[in-house]
Formats: sequence, C-alpha cells, structure tokens
Amino acid sequence: MQNATERAENPVEFWEDHYRTKKTDYSGNPGELLVRYVADLTPGRVLDIGCSHGDDALWLAGRGWDVTGADISQTAIERAQKRLVGSDFSGRVLFVACDLEREMPDGEYDLVTASYFQSPVALARADILRRAMAKLVPGGYFLCIAHASAPPWRKGNGEHQFPTLQEELDGLDLGPDEWILHKAGYATRNVTGPEGEKAEVKDIVLFLQRG
Repeated sequence: MQNATERAENPVEFWEDHYRTKKTDYSGNPGELLVRYVADLTPGRVLDIGCSHGDDALWLAGRGWDVTGADISQTAIERAQKRLVGSDFSGRVLFVACDLEREMPDGEYDLVTASYFQSPVALARADILRRAMAKLVPGGYFLCIAHASAPPWRKGNGEHQFPTLQEELDGLDLGPDEWILHKAGYATRNVTGPEGEKAEVKDIVLFLQRG
C-alpha cells in the first residue's frame, strides 16, 4: 500500500516511529485468511515476515510450527518477545528485528507467510518476497495476503494505491515450472471501524507451493 506521492523516509525509522508513537496493539487473534489457508498444513518450520506483535506467529506455534518471526521494528519485536514470557511457546518461536532489504533470517522453511507486508514508504517489497520464497524447501508453501482496498473511514483513503493481482504476480517473477498456484485471486473480509462502523474490504491472496 502506497500513497499517491510515495514518501522517501527510511523504512526502519518510519516503522520504528510508527510503533513507538502511534496507537498500535495486538488482537491476540490470527488473520482469518492465514487460518483459512494454513490450518490444514502439516507443521514444520515457518518464516513470518512483517510479524508485528506476533499474533500470527503465536497461533502458528500453537498449531505445532517452529516459527521465526521477523519485523523491521525493534519495538514491535520487543513487544512480541514479551508475549512469550510464561507461554508454552518460548522454545518454539524466535522473534528477530531485521531490515529485510539487507538481511534475511537463516535457514530453510516449509512455509513462508507475508500478511499485509506493505508500506507507505519506499520498500523493496517484491525483492524481499522473492528472497523469502527462495528459502522454501521443495514442496514448501508461500502465503502472501495484501490489502487491495481500504475501509471508508481510513484517513487518506482516496490517496492509497493498491496493487492489482497481476502486479503481485509479476513482482514475484514466478518460474513457469517451479510453482503450483493453489490460489491467486481476491478475497473479502468484514471489518469494524473505530466507531463501530461496518464495511467490506478486499484482499489479494497468493497461495503457492514450490515444486
């Protein structure tokens, strides 16, 4: 998600400021589309990029996955780590703060997830996604969920430019024989605004399997 006039702030500084100064919290619930596509997979090792406060990562750990959650914000990662204290998942989840434009967590994975990994400041998103996908073992899955619309109460709603499905696919530069497309399309969600408003928003879902 980008503004019509893309801002040039450093993404590390932008997201650190976002988590330090804005009202950000966690719901304690995983994303509904993540649950829809991942719930029946056999657990293994998963890399969750843009993990924020760790809602998805903790749900995955509860399903038996060994999770590495990565986020650009040290503040977000520290909050996610605090949620591990006294939990049953402390040995199953590793939260790391890293600028994914410059580094990627080590290892190979059976699943890579990227839920709403979008930024209003410049970020080499497609390159990051491709490098994360390269860490999948043969037969591993990639799930990318992206905002494709905003609710009417979102500030600056008319300024946002959302990716199209074709732009998402083109950015991943998929090899013709390397990937199985289980889902490449749109999904809708019902959301509730700060004053109890109701709306339907649209997401892009890419659910792929490495051949």
